[in-house]
Amino acid sequence: MISRTFLALTTVLVSASVGAQQNDITFFVIGKHSNYQQDERGQVSPVDYSFFAEIFLTGDGDASDASLTYPTGEVVPFEDMRGAEGGSRDNIFLISGADRFTDLAALQDRYPDGTYKVSFDTPSGDVDDELVFQPRSLPQAPVISVSQGGLENCLHLEPGEDATVHWRPFADGRADPNGILDDLIFVILTDSDGIRVSHSGRPFEERPHLTYATDSHTIDGDVLKPGQTYTLSVEHALLDDTTRFDGVPAFTTRAVTTKLTLTTASAAPPSGGCGAPVVRKIPTLDSSVTMFYYKDITAAADFYGNILGLETTFDWDWVKFYKTGPGSNVGIVQESDGAWHEVQEKNAVMLSLVTSEVDAWYARLKDRDDVTVLKPIGDGGGIRSFLLEDPGGYTVEFFQWLDPE
Repeated sequence: MISRTFLALTTVLVSASVGAQQNDITFFVIGKHSNYQQDERGQVSPVDYSFFAEIFLTGDGDASDASLTYPTGEVVPFEDMRGAEGGSRDNIFLISGADRFTDLAALQDRYPDGTYKVSFDTPSGDVDDELVFQPRSLPQAPVISVSQGGLENCLHLEPGEDATVHWRPFADGRADPNGILDDLIFVILTDSDGIRVSHSGRPFEERPHLTYATDSHTIDGDVLKPGQTYTLSVEHALLDDTTRFDGVPAFTTRAVTTKLTLTTASAAPPSGGCGAPVVRKIPTLDSSVTMFYYKDITAAADFYGNILGLETTFDWDWVKFYKTGPGSNVGIVQESDGAWHEVQEKNAVMLSLVTSEVDAWYARLKDRDDVTVLKPIGDGGGIRSFLLEDPGGYTVEFFQWLDPE
């Protein structure tokens, strides 16, 4: 179940008053998740975004009267999945948002960041706690490939033979600085009825599971039956703010899942099957944002919004975007517990702005008392340029290409 709902942009805290709660509960998690589909060419496309909340039970654990209160005040009961039908059956209590959203903004509107209250009873004690969503970005969607019998890029598999799943490295993943739980990867294979036939394992269940550093996982050939269609899912899950309360793990999580359809041969491999060339198209990029971090975002906002006069394209108080060109922005972020990076004493980062009016920019900025010029305008290296320093110590370059002689 965790692969389907161990989602993204989440925060989980567990009550310090739970006592021996680990006798019944493994951990709590709530979150938001992005779902992608990979086609036969290897191109990954977004499908939807969704919300979830889960209470994981121990093997002998029990719970009742479980509910979640949203920041809006709406109270939603958890569903006991121990009695669910088919592939949905699991040893958890679940809230899975009925809505599926085509963009993250719509998901945010329905399930906003803020304080969520979880409540349930167990034989070990009752729980009534607050879980706080902090705004986070999602990890990059994994790109999947499958090999079997020494052949690569298999979409059609031989039944009864082991198959190895590979994915693009989890570049955003990291080891947990608190030593509780590293960022996770899940590999799950389900049949056409949605029944899980293979699972790479999940944490706190006394069996192996995959972490961010893993780049492959082998599926036992015994689960691959002839003439079947399967859905392969690979999930990358970021965990933040990990902690323990009375032995119960707690963490934030943001996750993304890519799904790939696989088939097995009935008698002989179909043409274009395992080992056939797969044309991989590089995913498109819509725009870019260069993110800078500040102890005082107010001064940075004044520099980019007023002194430079760039258009504000996004404003959440603690993070703001300023347009630097078609499809490109500079983002400024207030240092905080929710920010990904901390401000450094010296920033070895340069924002380079390409303009055909470099002299006009220099004339506008060079004599201002609130602007620090690092290098006056001049020609060299095929460009005409000058350098400024922004309030956070970042270097801002304005440059114009020179025609080659």
